Amino acid sequence: MSSNKTGNTERLFDRVIRRIAPVWPLDSFVAVNPYWGFADQTFAEAAAHLQGSVGERVIMDRRWYADLLKNGKLMMADILQASSDLGVDLDEYGWRAYLREPSELPMRLPRIPELMDRPGHPAVSQYVVEQISRFLAAYYDRGQSLWSFPKDPAVGLFGSWRQYTLLDRTLRAMGLKHLRSELLTVSSNAASARQWALETLAIAQPAEEDYLLVLLKSIGGWASWCRYLLWQAELQGSTNADLLDLLTIRMVWEGLLRKTADARVLERWRRQIHAWTIDDKGVDLEDARRGEVLLRASEIAYRRQVAASIRRQPAKKNRAPLIQAAFCIDVRSEVFRRHLESVMPELDTIGFAGFFGVLLDYQRNGDYAPRTQTPVLLNPQVHVTEDAPGDAIQRRFRRLRRAAEWKHFKLSAASCFSFVETAGITYVGRLLADTMGWHRPSVHPDEAGLSPEERANLRCVLPKSLTLEQRIGMAEFILTGLGLNRGVAPIVLLAGHGSSNTNNPHRAGLDCGACAGQTGEVNAKAAADLLNDPAVRKGLVEKGWNIDPRCCFLPALHDTTTDRVEILGGLDNPKLDTGLVAELQAALDKAANLTRLERMLRLEPDLRDPETVARNMEQRGRDWSQVRPEWALAGNAAFIAAPRWRTREMNLAGRAFLHDYDIEKDPDFGVLTLIMTAPLVVANWINLQYYGSIVDNQRQGCGNKVLHNVVGGTIGVLEGNGGDLRIGLSEQSLRDSNSELQHEPLRLTAFIEAPTDAMDRIIANNDALGRLVNNRWLSVVQIAADGSLRERRSEGRWVSI
Repeated sequence: MSSNKTGNTERLFDRVIRRIAPVWPLDSFVAVNPYWGFADQTFAEAAAHLQGSVGERVIMDRRWYADLLKNGKLMMADILQASSDLGVDLDEYGWRAYLREPSELPMRLPRIPELMDRPGHPAVSQYVVEQISRFLAAYYDRGQSLWSFPKDPAVGLFGSWRQYTLLDRTLRAMGLKHLRSELLTVSSNAASARQWALETLAIAQPAEEDYLLVLLKSIGGWASWCRYLLWQAELQGSTNADLLDLLTIRMVWEGLLRKTADARVLERWRRQIHAWTIDDKGVDLEDARRGEVLLRASEIAYRRQVAASIRRQPAKKNRAPLIQAAFCIDVRSEVFRRHLESVMPELDTIGFAGFFGVLLDYQRNGDYAPRTQTPVLLNPQVHVTEDAPGDAIQRRFRRLRRAAEWKHFKLSAASCFSFVETAGITYVGRLLADTMGWHRPSVHPDEAGLSPEERANLRCVLPKSLTLEQRIGMAEFILTGLGLNRGVAPIVLLAGHGSSNTNNPHRAGLDCGACAGQTGEVNAKAAADLLNDPAVRKGLVEKGWNIDPRCCFLPALHDTTTDRVEILGGLDNPKLDTGLVAELQAALDKAANLTRLERMLRLEPDLRDPETVARNMEQRGRDWSQVRPEWALAGNAAFIAAPRWRTREMNLAGRAFLHDYDIEKDPDFGVLTLIMTAPLVVANWINLQYYGSIVDNQRQGCGNKVLHNVVGGTIGVLEGNGGDLRIGLSEQSLRDSNSELQHEPLRLTAFIEAPTDAMDRIIANNDALGRLVNNRWLSVVQIAADGSLRERRSEGRWVSI
């Protein structure tokens, strides 16, 4: 083969694998935009592309919108407005007729295993996925299995699969025993095997790229895992070939079936591919554009509520607060912040991404590698380590080692059966306690092996290699991001957030996304220690920062399951006003009560008594059968970056990411650039993960939480005992027990109080953000000084709404 043709083929493979979005492991599970690989296409183009090739739904069925219209939750005027905005020429009569018609699914590309499936026989299509999934679960295992899979890095993923499959005796049971002899003729070199499969399949060029995407998407969960490995490698300036090898595995499987399948199956396959290539794709695109109109109409309806509140122009309060409390921009913080300010008016809250501007990774004593505590779009800049007084670390090691040895004894091949027979009865008490919720929630890895006192004394230590100037620079970055460059209160609370729940493999998904699926405790402690450092404070004052010498920064953690806020240290500082601290703690308790009462309306609306509600929330975190400990970020629909006085009197119902931003404190738009290129993109990822998990839970969600089984230790979950790796959110995270949706599938709207030309420049200078905004995966609305609103339609074109 010529080098030119080889290069074209490799570019084809690269385009295919770049369509896959990554999925993070369970111990750092963060929300991901499942359409990240399609951001170069407009929303409607990607919807038509995925529906017409893979069969993946990107827009809710028109019956959903017809029901909204019928129930008065959607107005025809909004549909007509959205239709005009997107250039779809259809009048009211046409829209009503369209909504009455049943949806017609577009033709999609067939796979050979699907066509081989026969009623009353084991499904070949399911077997192919199962066979690959079993191999990958063993290959990538992270300590769940007692016997590790033998791996040779020189052989690679494809070569290992080939060896595994040549020894796999389940092929005979499926009637596929002839595949082994065919596989022997395939090279163990992945590049050569890809070329063999491409030539064997001989897909017509117009369908070739989409067909390869269909193959990779058929094992899409594991493809997302391999995409994560590639993502992490590229962040470090390296690469990883596993995703390309996985595509090779799936291509070779298809090639082997192409060689051995019945002639009638192959004839049907060829005919369907030919029909797909000549099918009019313009019809699919037009239908997707109409679907986007309906989606935009529902977004206009929601946006109207937010816009009405913004236009009220609340009065600015020019007073110095006694306390400033910084919370993550997470939508759950919006509810708590609102109630905290209501019970303590002399306190101001601040919204900032929960990593608090400290781009760090964190390594506990004994960990073989650090973990990132930074938005996954960014690289950590500082290495923070764990420190504790006395022999607390040694005591933790001893406790954890004893627990690990006991677990190994229970699970080992020599003792597992005899252990159950002799000691099983002693677990009755434990089972009863778990069922009744008498135990505490599952211990977070950072707390395992530590007493509450030992945990409270843990410190997060910045590296000694950092010079004083570098530390001062970090402190300036944090203070500027928090908007504290014009006056700092005597007490500043830095409240990260985390959750408390049990028997939940996806618990990290309830923690802080800006901290890469960890709690914000480490970041809050590191930032507070840095800002309380006397040498750093002296350097800040010398550089002109106006910081009260009595000012104390206190780290805290907001438990989003119980809504308790725990101050994590610093209360022994002699500069603290103890009376003011007591007022703060009382206000935090009152705000927690009010927040729980509001959140309980979505969980168990019949409960109204504050003490009963508090007990219920605690119980939800302990109950191992509770599939809905909290609603997490369900309902998110808006991102607001504006001064707090603008939103302080607004009830956003826990649906908005709230980021403080004051243009008067940001003359060079450095903070605005950070907000739009990091927290806004993270919020978009969260929003579209919820969106995708609703519109197509089979492909972009993880199904029924009750059926989940952890695979590979921390890799992910399977639904049931096999199948593909499941990604996204479970049905229980999106629907209540009556199957009513708790999240409305809307794309995120960002309301930002900043000049339009500055936002245009930031969008133009950042490729990722530009693709999201220009291709309508994300809307940007400007808040003008007078409260009027303008939506960005294209560069330099902002339209009043």
